[in-house]
Order: sequence, then C-alpha cells, then structure tokens
Amino acid sequence: MFPLLILVWTGCVASAIPNPKFTLLADGGEFSLDGIPDAVSVSFDYIVDNELLRTGEATKRGNVWYYKDPTIRAPGNVEFFSTVDFNNGDTIFSDNITVKSAPLATLPSRRMRGAVAFRDDFNGNHLDTNHWLIQVTATGEWHNEFQVYTHDPQNVFVRNGHLYLKPTLTVDNPHFTENDLWHGHLDVKKTWGVCTDSGFNGCYRDAKNGLLPPILSGRVDSKPTLKYGTVTVRAQIPRGDWLWPAIWMMPRAGKYGGWPRSGEVDMMEATCNEVMHWNNGQKIGVQRVTSSIHLGPNPSGDRHITGAKTKTSGDWHGFHTYKMDWSPDHVILYVDDQMVTRVDVHSNTNMWNHLGFHGNNIWSGGSHLAPFDQEFYMILNVAIGGTGGIWGEQGVTYAYPKPWQNNAKDPMAQFWSNRHHWLPTWHGDDVAMIIDYVEFRHM
Repeated sequence: MFPLLILVWTGCVASAIPNPKFTLLADGGEFSLDGIPDAVSVSFDYIVDNELLRTGEATKRGNVWYYKDPTIRAPGNVEFFSTVDFNNGDTIFSDNITVKSAPLATLPSRRMRGAVAFRDDFNGNHLDTNHWLIQVTATGEWHNEFQVYTHDPQNVFVRNGHLYLKPTLTVDNPHFTENDLWHGHLDVKKTWGVCTDSGFNGCYRDAKNGLLPPILSGRVDSKPTLKYGTVTVRAQIPRGDWLWPAIWMMPRAGKYGGWPRSGEVDMMEATCNEVMHWNNGQKIGVQRVTSSIHLGPNPSGDRHITGAKTKTSGDWHGFHTYKMDWSPDHVILYVDDQMVTRVDVHSNTNMWNHLGFHGNNIWSGGSHLAPFDQEFYMILNVAIGGTGGIWGEQGVTYAYPKPWQNNAKDPMAQFWSNRHHWLPTWHGDDVAMIIDYVEFRHM
C-alpha cells in the first residue's frame, strides 16, 4: 500500500558492531546486544518459524540492550538482526543470525507444474490460524492510519464460506467509551491478549498524545508463501467513505533489504468513497481499483508501476477476481481477466537497467527479475483514513470537505469529530471486504 514502509530483512552488514544474541527463557525469547555504549536506540527484527517479521524496541540495562517477546516458547528456528542508531544520525545493521532449536518440516522439493500450493475457501466456522496470522496492533504504519487491527469476531470472522474484514467504531467495543478516546489509553495486549506489531506505537497509545484510534478493523497475513505461479483472490471491496481495502504481497525474508528494496505487489487497492473525483471529473473512488508494483533502492527512490480500471457506470462494490501471473520474466496483475499492470524483464537485461535506476545495482545478486525472485506472502486488510498520499487534498473533490488535514496536529481527532459526514455512508456489511477464496498455484 503506497507509500507503506515495511521493515524486512536487510542486506546491510556491518562489522563495526557485535552480533546480537537470542536466549530462550522460561517466560519467552530474549534478544540482547552489548558493547554499544554510544547507541541511542536499538531494535531487533526477527522471524519465528518462518512466519511473520516482528520488530521490538530494546531497552538498555547497564551496557546491554534487551528485548523480550513472551510469545516465543519453543521455536524451531529464529532469524534476527539488530538495528543500531547513533547520535550522529548513523544507522548500522548487524549480521543476520539464525538460531535453530528443532528441525522444521519442509515441503517436498518436487512440485507439480500448475499444482495448487495453497487454497482457502473459508468454509469452516472460524478462520484457520494454521493458514493466517490475524494482526492485532494499533500501528498506523507510515500512513498514520486511523484504525486498530483486532481479532475481535466483529472485525475478523467467517460466515457462509466467506471471510469478512469489517471496520467498526471503537466506542462500540465494550472496552472503550467516548471519554476513553479523548482522555484514556490503549493497551493492545491488555485488551486483546496479544500485540503482533509494536512499531509506530502499535502496542500502546495514550490520548494525551492525540485521540486514540476511533476505528477497529481487520488484517490477516498468510503463512503460506509463493515464488512464481498464479495468485488468485475473489473478493468484494467495501463501499463507504475513507475505507481503504487492499490485497497485496510482501517478501517473507526480504533478502534485498528494507522497503522498497525487496519489492511489493499491490494486487488491488481502492478508495471507497461514493463521491471522489479529480477536478476534471475522472472518478477515483469506489468506481476505480488500482494495481501497483513497487521497488527501488530507497523509500525516496520508490518506483511504482501502477494501472487502474474505472467503471463508467456502477462501481467495483461486488465480487470480482483479482489475479497475479508471476514468472521468472514478468509480473502481470489482472481484475476479471483484464490486465491492469504489467512489468516484463527479459533475460538479456535486468530490472535495474530496465527501469533506468542509476548507481550500483542492489539486485545484482539475484535473477534478472529481482527483487521479485523470492517467496512472497499475502496481506488482506481494510485500513481507514490516514495522512499518507492516497487521500488527496489538492485537485480532488469529495461529497463534503475532507474531514481532516494531513498536517493537522491531531488528524484522527478531526476525522472523529466530523463523523456526522462520513458515518452515514457506512451501511452494515457493505463496509467489509468480503473474500470468497484465496489460491496460490505453482508455476
């Protein structure tokens, strides 16, 4: 979701700092780093049993920086590295470290061409957590979005063979009142029993620093991954003001470094306002879906290859099929078998040269399609608002003035105070992204 910044495995290695350590204790897994007396902050990025990248901010005791994750109990393996920030503005990364405690089951190396690697039709009574991680976090990422992702059955649920990711009002949750939003605090782990992402104040918020997020919503990340093949999702996007659904793919290990170095594929994004158009009359709300491919040497150098499909009548609020066709030579994105976005890289060149990047090729160690030559996982989510660039303030017309300014002191407070404009556009399950099925198929 542009211009999202995801922390992924970095390719930077520095010998100027020692390697971090991991210790499995009775009350969780502990990461530590010592011998850095002049560091101002240390964080640990880690993957447990090949599931999902997590980030933890360390605290200092003496000359050692520590971070403990109590959810780590008996891992098969833990991969991690540390990021150290210094007073002079430098940031140095440690080596990537892998600690193995027990052998992990692996897929057979032989794969049938065209075979289904993973499929979920959501036919049970509950979401299968062997297949999906339900995110529980208040992080708004770099967009400063307005929601908390929860595993509440009001926000993430399965019904009649469909997965629902549905936003609700925070004040409709029994844990929160209107007064709490303005004067209380949000302890994600205390409220929901777990916090999956501590970045950007994802685990704790205090209203003295700004209104608590006024919306609860749903996000799930696939545990299965795919490298080359087809990814197909049949889904219905929401309809309602300031809803931002997405179906996207991110690298599991991110071997080329932090976003956008290791790539991102947005199979579908939409801004779901009924009335939203450029000043020339071109509709860009729920009448349009976009697909994008992101990559680049650094966040400011992100190259996004984006296409769109716009309805001249009606809108995209209905079931449609979103597909990625992925080979060692191309990534092609479709909606209802209509091509939206495409990038091709032939064997006599590479992505770096094909897109005209300058300087040293950061993907020189990969294939000519790098960074899209590694395992990717899927994210399904419904975000709300945010101060990122997706909600235009110049040259865009809405049904009423945009209910917050991106540069305001407290954009969430503005959004919530103006709910008399947008809340009447939210109707029942129309605000949910509803997923019929997800399928990964080998090339």
